[in-house]
Amino acid sequence: MNSPLHGVLVSVRNLDEACRAQAAGVDLIDLKEPADGALGGLPCALIREVVTGLRGRGHHGPLSATIGDVPMTELDTILARVQAVAATGVDIVKVGITSGPEAAAVIDALAPLPCAIIPVFLADDGLDPLLLDRAHRARFPALMLDTARKDRGSLFDVLAQAELRDFVSACHRHGQGAGLAGALRFRHLADLATLSPDYVGFRSAVCIGDRAQGLQTDLARALMAQAATWGLSRKRRPHAIDVPMGVPVSQLRSVST
Repeated sequence: MNSPLHGVLVSVRNLDEACRAQAAGVDLIDLKEPADGALGGLPCALIREVVTGLRGRGHHGPLSATIGDVPMTELDTILARVQAVAATGVDIVKVGITSGPEAAAVIDALAPLPCAIIPVFLADDGLDPLLLDRAHRARFPALMLDTARKDRGSLFDVLAQAELRDFVSACHRHGQGAGLAGALRFRHLADLATLSPDYVGFRSAVCIGDRAQGLQTDLARALMAQAATWGLSRKRRPHAIDVPMGVPVSQLRSVST
């Protein structure tokens, strides 16, 4: 079964929130623990519970999950966590990438793993063009930008729109999906639309108060409605790619746009 990797991604922390996101018509449901950092990981047993629960409710869209905020120096832990999360039944595993001397080895080690992986580059201190180029050449199905320090503003506060546009364009040139996230709010939808990313990630915008608070169905519905108005939800673009669920990344490298 193929599922297009495009639209609005909303992060949830348990089955109740996942069902709320499903009811709101969210395109991509992502599993993480926002109280434990930008890419805080959930226990694998809980991830499996959410996957089973959503599939039992007839949800056939792609499901992703993060491995947690693991330092680049802990390569063995990163690889073990990727394999454990992939075994829960999610379609996509997200791995945070921070700049530093060990990051290149992490990207190289992730590329041949037999699961669909999206490296998430944390952009608070800028982007490393060499690392991005390495990830492009590794031909991951998609790349994503996010921020770690949510209290310091959004992705638009740490990167210029020109930099974001260059990132999206580079992903598309390499046949990869491009995702943008990082304390994004309703007010950012218009600017996001001008950048033409394949998917955009939200958490804070669908919670009342702190992002660690519960997801609100009415806010998620409103987000989906406004995103659709700007062409960000369920809008197929010619450069967007399909992520075949359960197909090794090595086989995905042959996919072209």
